[in-house]
Amino acid sequence: MGHGAAELPLAMLLVFGAAKLPGELAETLKMPNIVGEIVAGVLLGPSVLALVKPEPVRELADLGVMFLLFRVGLEVRASDLVKVGKTASVVATLGVIVPLAMGYGIYRWSGASNIESHFVGDAMVATSVGITAQVLASMGLLNVLASRIILAAAVIDDILGLIVLAIVSSLAQGSVNVLQLATTAALSIGFTVFILSIGGKTVGAILPKVEKHMKGVESQFSLAMILLFALALFASYAGVAAIIGAFLAGVALAETVTHRVHILVKGVSELLVPFGTREKLPGYAHGE
Repeated sequence: MGHGAAELPLAMLLVFGAAKLPGELAETLKMPNIVGEIVAGVLLGPSVLALVKPEPVRELADLGVMFLLFRVGLEVRASDLVKVGKTASVVATLGVIVPLAMGYGIYRWSGASNIESHFVGDAMVATSVGITAQVLASMGLLNVLASRIILAAAVIDDILGLIVLAIVSSLAQGSVNVLQLATTAALSIGFTVFILSIGGKTVGAILPKVEKHMKGVESQFSLAMILLFALALFASYAGVAAIIGAFLAGVALAETVTHRVHILVKGVSELLVPFGTREKLPGYAHGE
């Protein structure tokens, strides 16, 4: 594209327009709209037509996934996640052990080195919580018990995957730094447990008081955005994915914010989520 100023709006037009039309078709066929959006992303991306480069919409993609998880969190109460904690822990643990063992075993059997096999096994552990959340949301299943287990397991899986990656990275360097691993695990687990246990109560006590002193028309939405980005930032520092922080921010606000905030967040999500979907497509995540 010759004109730099036109690069972003053109990319937005192609991604948003091309994602929504197949998304509508997918819903007509009784499938989640994300199926159509992924198909559109594959066609527009480097694998087929290569009409959209990742650079102009990379930040929009990151925001899209964050708002998606935030929106999902607003529909889930912390108490519901805590109730399914034991079951979700078992699901998450098996979801790490099984693919890790199989990835390592198969690659080791093929003749690869021990370290290479460990990294392949670790790569198999990775899950797409964004895609999972969008499918559940689009199908209206967020309040189902199985969905709460899946979402809670996804949060735990992110922490376990982080610990496994740290161990494998240490093995590749020739030694395991136990103190660093313990610190990483403590920060990530502590952050998640803290938000789930008292985050909602703290927000419920503070938010109304702060809102009284604000004169903006959408003051509650503004405060929700501040908490969203703050917890996404803290999550990154704690070693957890920023989108997990966004999800926990939504959970903390779920029983406090008004329906108006839900509507505004949904509107922003509808704009940004199609850009976030492309992060899950081959080639885009690495800027190819």
